[in-house]
Amino acid sequence: AEMVENRKEMEKSMSRTSILYGSTDFYDGLIFLAMARASDDPKWRIGASKAISKLTEFVNNGNPNCENKLLLLQAEFESIWGETKDALLKYELSIIAADEHEFIHEHAIANERLADSLLKNGDSRASNLYGKAHKLYLQWGATCKCSHLCASIPF
Repeated sequence: AEMVENRKEMEKSMSRTSILYGSTDFYDGLIFLAMARASDDPKWRIGASKAISKLTEFVNNGNPNCENKLLLLQAEFESIWGETKDALLKYELSIIAADEHEFIHEHAIANERLADSLLKNGDSRASNLYGKAHKLYLQWGATCKCSHLCASIPF
């Protein structure tokens, strides 16, 4: 989270910033949402809301590459607020959109995040989704992430 703040501070002095068509906002949003889960500090929810707003603009302006990113951030946000049914639908839609656009790494992330949400609620479907995430991370070449997943998650 500190690195996100440092990047934003550094960008203030740059003549050109890196927008990467929603990717920066997506990863910032994931970080802010992870921090919001761990802290009651409203700055993390505010940061997440801003990231969601920026991705919404990209999608509304016709950038289909941001659809899965937006849906995943919305799912995470709704999950934090206890809107489980809405969150599950958005997770599933994010998975479908990432698959359709062949974003292997984001497909893996969405499967893992949905699995985390299901595991927290004692849902046995989590195991299958962790397996899918693992397979996708392997396909993407993220072997260290696969090792981390195997070591830390019971699937």
